[in-house]
Amino acid sequence: MLERVMVLVTRDSTGGRLLAEREYAWGRRERALTQAMRTAEPLRAQLELAGCGPVLPDGATGSAAGGEADGVAGWEQRERILLDAVELARTRAILLDDWRDRIPTADEELKHELVGYADVIAATCIGVSTKKLLSGLDFDFAIVDEAGQIALPDLLVPLVRARRAVLVGDHKQLPPYLDNDVAQWAQGLVPGTDLSAAAVAETQDIVGRSEFERLFERIGAEHGVTLTTQRRMPATVATFISRAFYGGVLATDHPGTGPDPLFTSPLAFIDTSDRPPPQRSETRAGANGGISNRLEADLIAALLARYAGHHRDWAVIVPYREQVQLLRRTLIRRLGGPGAVEDNVGTVDAFQGNERDLIVYGFTRSNRDGTVGFLSELRRLNVAMTRTRQQLVLVGDLDTLGRSRDDGFRDLVGELRATLSTVGDLRGSREIETWLHGAAGSTR
Repeated sequence: MLERVMVLVTRDSTGGRLLAEREYAWGRRERALTQAMRTAEPLRAQLELAGCGPVLPDGATGSAAGGEADGVAGWEQRERILLDAVELARTRAILLDDWRDRIPTADEELKHELVGYADVIAATCIGVSTKKLLSGLDFDFAIVDEAGQIALPDLLVPLVRARRAVLVGDHKQLPPYLDNDVAQWAQGLVPGTDLSAAAVAETQDIVGRSEFERLFERIGAEHGVTLTTQRRMPATVATFISRAFYGGVLATDHPGTGPDPLFTSPLAFIDTSDRPPPQRSETRAGANGGISNRLEADLIAALLARYAGHHRDWAVIVPYREQVQLLRRTLIRRLGGPGAVEDNVGTVDAFQGNERDLIVYGFTRSNRDGTVGFLSELRRLNVAMTRTRQQLVLVGDLDTLGRSRDDGFRDLVGELRATLSTVGDLRGSREIETWLHGAAGSTR
């Protein structure tokens, strides 16, 4: 009879809906009871550990012999545990609210604590003093990298905060940047009542050179270690660098280079003096503007368009910012977009500390009277040439460079020319252009 009634109720729309709702409600009840049991398990375990005896699902203790007093004591203990748990939860909530209120400022406080316990901290010389995170910190040991480029006032900042220090650098490469006003002030010093001749000379030396270079000369061999083996450059390039800048003491440990599609030596020079002066000459943008050289820019761009595929990791280094801009525009047209150009073209200063498989260095200067400007600062040429790992290509007007009015630069170019004639690869710009265009006799 009941089954027939259920069938009739199910067929009725309202009855069927009510039955479905009842089944859903019963299901929810069962799930809620199951979840409540799971939630109660940790509390039940804590109550049992507190000595209340095993707690059964219906809430009664499992002690059959326990009397009424034991039951009351057990429930009082449970109440204390529950009250302690509630108080702990309330305390945690207060702490959490306080932490959330402090989040905007807690980041800096946390960083300061982390820095205080750090084993190694990296910073610039000035940053050691100016960064709030490092305020009040002293150091057991300071390592100052690229110390040959750091002027004395900047170098003193980390040194006075450290018990011991090691300076790492190369005073045969880029010197410290010297502000024009400071340079003019130092040059204008003359001996007088306030300054002796020795004091003037010392001040000018401090301003003009890095303290690393000054210390290197007088600190004594027992306090210094000199690099005698280099592993970056091919031996042909490194041997010239060693003779020209390091007194011939620099040895080489390099795996060598593979076959090259164009040059027969890792040290190559493309000479533009085979062109008429109007074609190869430098130009100046305005009375005090930068110097650029259109022939060199076009030649370098054409070279990289055909040659960079052999050395995908490449860079072009030039001495003048105006030439950097011209080269970037020219290379973007040839290589198709700034992405492959912007980070690969720059001045010598921009590439200090970098290295690439292929380095192309353009001298830019080309004139009738042998004026080379600040190319006469030989340390810049040293930096440019020592960036290479596989192939170095120099581009310039050997006629102008070889007639430089600066004795040191002229002697270096003479030594470079002699090296090129024996173990290097000296090519005329027309020959290179012919190879690039793939047609004999092709001219620009």
